[in-house]
Amino acid sequence: MSAHPSPMATASPWARPAASPCECPSHAPRASVLTSFARTGFARTGGDGRRTRLTVVPARRGHLREVLPDLRPRDRAELEALGPRGAMAEAARAFALSPMRWAVLRGGRCVALFGARPYPGLSGLSGLSGVSGVAAPWLFGTPELDAEGRALARLGPLFAARMRAAWPCLVNMIHAPALEERPATARWLARCGFAVAARPAPLGRDGAPFHPFINHPLARAIPETP
Repeated sequence: MSAHPSPMATASPWARPAASPCECPSHAPRASVLTSFARTGFARTGGDGRRTRLTVVPARRGHLREVLPDLRPRDRAELEALGPRGAMAEAARAFALSPMRWAVLRGGRCVALFGARPYPGLSGLSGLSGVSGVAAPWLFGTPELDAEGRALARLGPLFAARMRAAWPCLVNMIHAPALEERPATARWLARCGFAVAARPAPLGRDGAPFHPFINHPLARAIPETP
């Protein structure tokens, strides 16, 4: 899931924004939204019979330093495709610009970071005209995250709802190769309330293919993935 959305090319289901996105929140989440929870957690039993505690806590820079050196290959490839800064810089930028961000801890070790950053420039997209409060959700993690499909199935809708409480419209893009490698991601996004565009659009410095996805009532008009 793209950590730093870029203006979509004209081949996208939506038109290119008229202006570059502002880096400052135009629809910042209410303080009550940010402080209404501190941590979410539950235990699971692995195939070896051992119980592992998964905990979601507010993300700190220490978590970022823990995850970045061990990004999943597909997360690294997606971040690299977005621009010239490189994967670690793109991830750090998304982290810094996000007033909502969480860390997923597995047995005390950080295996993923996710959050949402305000993206008012996207409100100028065709089909989103007049929509206020737009943010881009993002997620990246270590290879250990792939073992937590059931946890993500439970956590995804919960935290998507928390983001929607702060921003009425959530929109971003996912790297087409990542979706091909792991088709279940499209089903997980649908479980979280997102519609995923059926056709990818060129994005980034080399026109890499990305599928837009959106969580908003207008999503009903977007052709979804099969």
